Amino acid sequence: METSELAAKIARDWPAGTEIGTTADLGRAGLGPRLLTSAVRHGLLVRVRHGAYVRMAVWQGKHPSEKDMLRITAHFRATRGRALYSHVSAARLLGLYIWNAGPAVHVTTPSSVSAKSAVPGVKVHRRSLPASAQTRISHRWLGPVRTTTLEQTILDCARTEPFVTAVIIGDAGLHWGASLPALGELLEAIPGRRGVCAARRVIDSLNKSSESAGETRLRLMVGDMDIPQPEYQVPLHAAGNNYRVDGAWRDIKLALEFDGKSKYFAYKRTDEAIYEERRRERELMEDGWSFIRIEWKDLGNPALLQRRIVAAMQAARRRTAALPPNPRQ
Repeated sequence: METSELAAKIARDWPAGTEIGTTADLGRAGLGPRLLTSAVRHGLLVRVRHGAYVRMAVWQGKHPSEKDMLRITAHFRATRGRALYSHVSAARLLGLYIWNAGPAVHVTTPSSVSAKSAVPGVKVHRRSLPASAQTRISHRWLGPVRTTTLEQTILDCARTEPFVTAVIIGDAGLHWGASLPALGELLEAIPGRRGVCAARRVIDSLNKSSESAGETRLRLMVGDMDIPQPEYQVPLHAAGNNYRVDGAWRDIKLALEFDGKSKYFAYKRTDEAIYEERRRERELMEDGWSFIRIEWKDLGNPALLQRRIVAAMQAARRRTAALPPNPRQ
Protein backbone atom coordinates (compact mmCIF):
# COMPACT_ATOMS: atom_id res chain seq x y z
CA MET A 1 0.00 0.00 0.00
CA GLU A 2 1.31 3.45 -0.92
CA THR A 3 2.09 5.86 1.91
CA SER A 4 -0.70 8.24 0.85
CA GLU A 5 -3.24 5.39 0.80
CA LEU A 6 -2.03 4.19 4.19
CA ALA A 7 -2.31 7.69 5.65
CA ALA A 8 -5.83 8.08 4.27
CA LYS A 9 -6.93 4.74 5.73
CA ILE A 10 -5.53 5.62 9.17
CA ALA A 11 -7.23 9.03 9.07
CA ARG A 12 -10.54 7.43 8.08
CA ASP A 13 -10.53 4.41 10.38
CA TRP A 14 -8.76 5.66 13.51
CA PRO A 15 -11.25 5.40 16.43
CA ALA A 16 -12.86 8.79 17.05
CA GLY A 17 -11.79 10.62 20.21
CA THR A 18 -8.86 8.25 20.78
CA GLU A 19 -5.25 9.41 21.08
CA ILE A 20 -3.77 6.08 22.14
CA GLY A 21 -4.93 3.09 20.15
CA THR A 22 -4.28 -0.44 21.37
CA THR A 23 -3.71 -3.29 18.97
CA ALA A 24 -7.12 -4.71 19.89
CA ASP A 25 -8.98 -1.41 19.43
CA LEU A 26 -7.28 -0.68 16.12
CA GLY A 27 -7.83 -4.22 14.88
CA ARG A 28 -11.56 -3.86 15.46
CA ALA A 29 -11.42 -0.64 13.41
CA GLY A 30 -9.80 -2.47 10.49
CA LEU A 31 -6.21 -1.49 11.23
CA GLY A 32 -4.49 -4.85 11.59
CA PRO A 33 -0.96 -5.70 12.83
CA ARG A 34 0.67 -5.71 9.37
CA LEU A 35 -0.82 -2.30 8.56
CA LEU A 36 0.31 -0.90 11.93
CA THR A 37 3.85 -2.17 11.37
CA SER A 38 3.91 -0.58 7.94
CA ALA A 39 2.53 2.71 9.30
CA VAL A 40 5.29 2.84 11.92
CA ARG A 41 7.90 2.14 9.24
CA HIS A 42 6.52 4.97 7.07
CA GLY A 43 6.48 7.45 9.97
CA LEU A 44 2.69 7.68 10.20
CA LEU A 45 2.37 6.11 13.65
CA VAL A 46 4.50 5.99 16.79
CA ARG A 47 4.60 2.75 18.77
CA VAL A 48 4.49 4.18 22.29
CA ARG A 49 4.91 0.71 23.75
CA HIS A 50 4.16 -2.84 22.75
CA GLY A 51 0.51 -2.94 21.70
CA ALA A 52 -0.15 0.83 21.84
CA TYR A 53 0.09 3.42 19.06
CA VAL A 54 -0.41 7.14 18.50
CA ARG A 55 -0.57 9.06 15.24
CA MET A 56 2.71 10.81 14.40
CA ALA A 57 1.08 14.25 13.97
CA VAL A 58 -0.49 13.98 17.42
CA TRP A 59 2.81 12.84 18.99
CA GLN A 60 4.83 15.64 17.40
CA GLY A 61 2.36 18.25 18.67
CA LYS A 62 2.78 17.21 22.29
CA HIS A 63 4.91 18.90 24.95
CA PRO A 64 7.46 16.49 26.55
CA SER A 65 5.32 16.31 29.70
CA GLU A 66 2.29 15.40 27.60
CA LYS A 67 4.29 12.65 25.90
CA ASP A 68 5.15 11.28 29.34
CA MET A 69 1.43 11.13 30.17
CA LEU A 70 0.75 9.39 26.85
CA ARG A 71 3.30 6.73 27.82
CA ILE A 72 1.46 6.18 31.10
CA THR A 73 -1.85 6.12 29.23
CA ALA A 74 -0.49 3.55 26.80
CA HIS A 75 0.73 1.36 29.66
CA PHE A 76 -2.59 1.74 31.50
CA ARG A 77 -4.64 0.73 28.48
CA ALA A 78 -2.33 -2.10 27.45
CA THR A 79 -2.35 -3.58 30.98
CA ARG A 80 -6.08 -2.87 31.49
CA GLY A 81 -5.50 -0.66 34.50
CA ARG A 82 -4.15 -3.38 36.76
CA ALA A 83 -0.79 -1.76 37.60
CA LEU A 84 0.12 0.16 40.75
CA TYR A 85 1.87 3.31 39.54
CA SER A 86 4.63 4.69 41.76
CA HIS A 87 7.59 7.07 41.87
CA VAL A 88 7.57 9.70 39.08
CA SER A 89 4.59 8.09 37.32
CA ALA A 90 2.50 8.38 40.48
CA ALA A 91 3.65 11.99 40.81
CA ARG A 92 2.46 12.69 37.26
CA LEU A 93 -0.91 11.03 37.88
CA LEU A 94 -1.33 12.91 41.17
CA GLY A 95 -0.76 16.20 39.34
CA LEU A 96 2.56 17.16 40.97
CA TYR A 97 5.13 19.38 39.29
CA ILE A 98 7.80 17.42 37.43
CA TRP A 99 11.14 18.66 36.13
CA ASN A 100 14.12 16.78 34.73
CA ALA A 101 12.65 13.31 35.25
CA GLY A 102 13.05 10.53 32.73
CA PRO A 103 10.27 9.17 30.51
CA ALA A 104 10.08 5.69 32.05
CA VAL A 105 6.77 4.43 33.40
CA HIS A 106 7.20 3.35 37.04
CA VAL A 107 5.12 0.54 38.54
CA THR A 108 5.41 -1.33 41.81
CA THR A 109 4.65 -5.04 42.12
CA PRO A 110 5.24 -7.55 44.93
CA SER A 111 5.83 -10.44 42.51
CA SER A 112 9.25 -11.59 41.41
CA VAL A 113 8.09 -11.97 37.80
CA SER A 114 5.98 -9.40 35.95
CA ALA A 115 5.87 -10.24 32.28
CA LYS A 116 3.30 -7.56 31.52
CA SER A 117 5.41 -4.77 32.98
CA ALA A 118 9.00 -5.89 32.32
CA VAL A 119 9.19 -4.25 28.89
CA PRO A 120 11.32 -1.42 27.48
CA GLY A 121 10.33 1.95 28.89
CA VAL A 122 8.89 0.49 32.10
CA LYS A 123 10.72 0.52 35.43
CA VAL A 124 9.40 -2.21 37.72
CA HIS A 125 10.00 -1.77 41.47
CA ARG A 126 9.66 -5.17 43.12
CA ARG A 127 8.52 -4.71 46.71
CA SER A 128 5.51 -5.25 48.93
CA LEU A 129 3.69 -2.09 49.98
CA PRO A 130 1.06 -2.02 52.72
CA ALA A 131 -2.46 -0.96 51.80
CA SER A 132 -1.85 2.29 53.71
CA ALA A 133 0.78 3.25 51.09
CA GLN A 134 -1.62 2.71 48.17
CA THR A 135 -4.61 4.64 46.94
CA ARG A 136 -7.04 4.73 44.05
CA ILE A 137 -7.65 8.05 42.34
CA SER A 138 -10.12 9.15 39.70
CA HIS A 139 -7.98 10.54 36.93
CA ARG A 140 -9.61 12.99 34.54
CA TRP A 141 -8.52 11.00 31.46
CA LEU A 142 -8.04 7.45 32.66
CA GLY A 143 -10.73 7.07 35.29
CA PRO A 144 -9.91 4.90 38.35
CA VAL A 145 -6.13 4.43 38.67
CA ARG A 146 -4.05 2.78 41.40
CA THR A 147 -1.12 4.85 42.65
CA THR A 148 1.02 5.15 45.72
CA THR A 149 -0.21 7.73 48.23
CA LEU A 150 1.00 11.33 48.11
CA GLU A 151 3.48 10.82 50.96
CA GLN A 152 4.75 7.46 49.66
CA THR A 153 5.22 8.99 46.20
CA ILE A 154 7.24 11.91 47.58
CA LEU A 155 9.42 9.54 49.63
CA ASP A 156 10.01 7.20 46.67
CA CYS A 157 11.05 10.10 44.44
CA ALA A 158 13.24 11.52 47.22
CA ARG A 159 15.12 8.20 47.36
CA THR A 160 15.55 7.71 43.62
CA GLU A 161 15.42 11.01 41.73
CA PRO A 162 18.03 13.79 41.48
CA PHE A 163 17.88 16.23 44.40
CA VAL A 164 16.27 19.19 42.62
CA THR A 165 13.76 16.97 40.81
CA ALA A 166 12.75 15.35 44.10
CA VAL A 167 12.42 18.67 45.94
CA ILE A 168 10.17 20.04 43.18
CA ILE A 169 7.92 16.98 43.51
CA GLY A 170 7.97 17.22 47.31
CA ASP A 171 7.20 20.95 47.35
CA ALA A 172 4.21 20.36 45.10
CA GLY A 173 3.06 17.49 47.29
CA LEU A 174 3.19 19.60 50.44
CA HIS A 175 1.40 22.42 48.64
CA TRP A 176 -1.39 19.95 47.76
CA GLY A 177 -1.76 18.58 51.26
CA ALA A 178 0.94 16.00 51.98
CA SER A 179 1.82 15.67 55.67
CA LEU A 180 5.40 16.42 56.63
CA PRO A 181 5.11 14.40 59.89
CA ALA A 182 3.75 11.46 57.88
CA LEU A 183 6.73 11.74 55.53
CA GLY A 184 9.04 11.64 58.52
CA GLU A 185 7.34 8.52 59.86
CA LEU A 186 7.66 6.74 56.51
CA LEU A 187 11.33 7.65 56.38
CA GLU A 188 12.02 6.43 59.92
CA ALA A 189 10.33 3.12 59.09
CA ILE A 190 13.01 2.19 56.50
CA PRO A 191 16.37 2.73 58.25
CA GLY A 192 19.37 1.60 56.30
CA ARG A 193 17.53 1.32 52.98
CA ARG A 194 19.13 2.61 49.83
CA GLY A 195 18.45 6.32 49.29
CA VAL A 196 17.43 7.12 52.87
CA CYS A 197 20.17 9.73 53.34
CA ALA A 198 19.23 11.39 50.05
CA ALA A 199 15.56 11.33 51.05
CA ARG A 200 16.31 12.95 54.41
CA ARG A 201 18.13 15.79 52.66
CA VAL A 202 15.20 16.26 50.27
CA ILE A 203 12.60 16.30 53.06
CA ASP A 204 14.66 18.79 55.07
CA SER A 205 14.69 21.08 52.03
CA LEU A 206 10.94 21.11 51.30
CA ASN A 207 8.84 24.27 51.41
CA LYS A 208 5.10 24.03 50.77
CA SER A 209 4.85 27.70 49.80
CA SER A 210 6.46 27.09 46.39
CA GLU A 211 3.81 27.37 43.69
CA SER A 212 5.73 26.08 40.68
CA ALA A 213 8.76 24.04 39.66
CA GLY A 214 10.49 27.27 38.69
CA GLU A 215 10.00 28.80 42.14
CA THR A 216 11.48 25.70 43.75
CA ARG A 217 14.48 25.69 41.42
CA LEU A 218 15.04 29.40 42.05
CA ARG A 219 14.84 28.95 45.83
CA LEU A 220 17.38 26.12 45.78
CA MET A 221 19.69 28.01 43.47
CA VAL A 222 19.60 31.17 45.57
CA GLY A 223 20.12 29.03 48.67
CA ASP A 224 23.48 27.91 47.27
CA MET A 225 24.63 31.51 46.78
CA ASP A 226 26.88 33.23 49.30
CA ILE A 227 24.50 36.17 49.72
CA PRO A 228 21.94 37.28 52.33
CA GLN A 229 18.97 34.99 51.85
CA PRO A 230 15.50 36.35 51.08
CA GLU A 231 12.23 35.44 52.77
CA TYR A 232 9.79 33.54 50.57
CA GLN A 233 6.10 34.08 49.82
CA VAL A 234 6.20 37.45 51.59
CA PRO A 235 2.93 39.37 52.24
CA LEU A 236 3.17 43.09 51.42
CA HIS A 237 0.76 46.02 51.72
CA ALA A 238 0.58 48.98 49.34
CA ALA A 239 -2.10 51.54 48.38
CA GLY A 240 -4.59 49.83 50.66
CA ASN A 241 -4.14 46.44 48.96
CA ASN A 242 -2.58 43.21 50.18
CA TYR A 243 -0.09 41.52 47.89
CA ARG A 244 2.40 38.67 48.02
CA VAL A 245 5.79 38.32 46.31
CA ASP A 246 7.77 35.13 45.69
CA GLY A 247 10.77 36.36 47.65
CA ALA A 248 11.90 39.56 49.30
CA TRP A 249 14.73 41.29 51.10
CA ARG A 250 12.59 43.50 53.35
CA ASP A 251 15.43 45.69 54.62
CA ILE A 252 16.26 46.96 51.14
CA LYS A 253 12.74 46.61 49.66
CA LEU A 254 13.82 44.28 46.86
CA ALA A 255 11.33 41.71 45.58
CA LEU A 256 12.41 38.51 43.81
CA GLU A 257 9.82 37.23 41.34
CA PHE A 258 9.77 34.13 39.18
CA ASP A 259 7.92 34.78 35.94
CA GLY A 260 6.15 31.60 34.92
CA LYS A 261 3.36 32.00 32.37
CA SER A 262 0.92 29.72 34.16
CA LYS A 263 1.39 31.71 37.36
CA TYR A 264 -0.62 34.62 36.03
CA PHE A 265 -2.90 33.09 33.45
CA ALA A 266 -4.00 29.75 34.92
CA TYR A 267 -7.07 31.05 36.72
CA LYS A 268 -7.89 34.39 35.03
CA ARG A 269 -8.31 35.84 31.56
CA THR A 270 -5.00 37.01 30.12
CA ASP A 271 -5.93 40.70 29.90
CA GLU A 272 -7.27 40.72 33.46
CA ALA A 273 -4.20 38.97 34.83
CA ILE A 274 -1.82 41.37 33.06
CA TYR A 275 -3.74 44.41 34.31
CA GLU A 276 -3.73 43.20 37.91
CA GLU A 277 -0.03 42.32 37.80
CA ARG A 278 0.89 45.75 36.42
CA ARG A 279 -1.20 47.48 39.08
CA ARG A 280 0.37 45.36 41.80
CA GLU A 281 3.89 46.19 40.65
CA ARG A 282 3.13 49.90 40.22
CA GLU A 283 1.69 50.25 43.71
CA LEU A 284 4.58 48.38 45.30
CA MET A 285 7.14 50.47 43.39
CA GLU A 286 5.37 53.65 44.51
CA ASP A 287 5.81 52.33 48.04
CA GLY A 288 9.58 52.07 47.48
CA TRP A 289 9.96 48.50 46.25
CA SER A 290 12.09 47.38 43.31
CA PHE A 291 11.89 44.08 41.47
CA ILE A 292 14.23 41.53 39.98
CA ARG A 293 12.36 39.14 37.67
CA ILE A 294 13.67 35.69 36.88
CA GLU A 295 12.59 33.49 33.95
CA TRP A 296 13.19 29.82 33.21
CA LYS A 297 16.07 30.60 30.88
CA ASP A 298 17.88 32.45 33.69
CA LEU A 299 18.05 29.27 35.76
CA GLY A 300 20.43 27.73 33.24
CA ASN A 301 23.28 30.07 34.21
CA PRO A 302 23.67 30.23 38.02
CA ALA A 303 26.79 32.42 37.91
CA LEU A 304 25.10 35.08 35.77
CA LEU A 305 21.98 34.85 37.92
CA GLN A 306 24.02 35.51 41.06
CA ARG A 307 25.67 38.53 39.46
CA ARG A 308 22.24 39.92 38.54
CA ILE A 309 20.89 39.42 42.04
CA VAL A 310 23.96 40.95 43.69
CA ALA A 311 23.76 43.98 41.37
CA ALA A 312 20.04 44.38 42.13
CA MET A 313 20.74 44.17 45.87
CA GLN A 314 23.47 46.82 45.64
CA ALA A 315 21.19 49.14 43.67
CA ALA A 316 18.38 48.55 46.16
CA ARG A 317 20.65 49.41 49.09
CA ARG A 318 21.68 52.68 47.44
CA ARG A 319 18.09 53.54 46.66
CA THR A 320 16.70 52.77 50.10
CA ALA A 321 19.57 54.66 51.75
CA ALA A 322 18.54 57.76 49.79
CA LEU A 323 14.85 57.51 50.65
CA PRO A 324 13.42 59.95 53.22
CA PRO A 325 12.31 58.45 56.54
CA ASN A 326 8.96 56.68 56.34
CA PRO A 327 6.55 58.37 58.79
CA ARG A 328 4.61 55.11 59.13
CA GLN A 329 7.62 53.33 60.62
